[in-house]
Amino acid sequence: MDDVEIAISKPADWVPRDLDNLSVEALKEYIKDLSCELERVRKEISMREVVRSEADAMFKK
Repeated sequence: MDDVEIAISKPADWVPRDLDNLSVEALKEYIKDLSCELERVRKEISMREVVRSEADAMFKK
């Protein structure tokens, strides 16, 4: 079987926020929220890489 990657498009519901009307405190909170989400995504990527690596190792035997 070929190594096939499925491209998943960017979710249509994610839209960058309008920053013009946010206070400095609100902007800091927004950065905090984005940082948490970024960390969550990085952990998911790491977990998937581990699973893929383990699967690759299993099928190479």
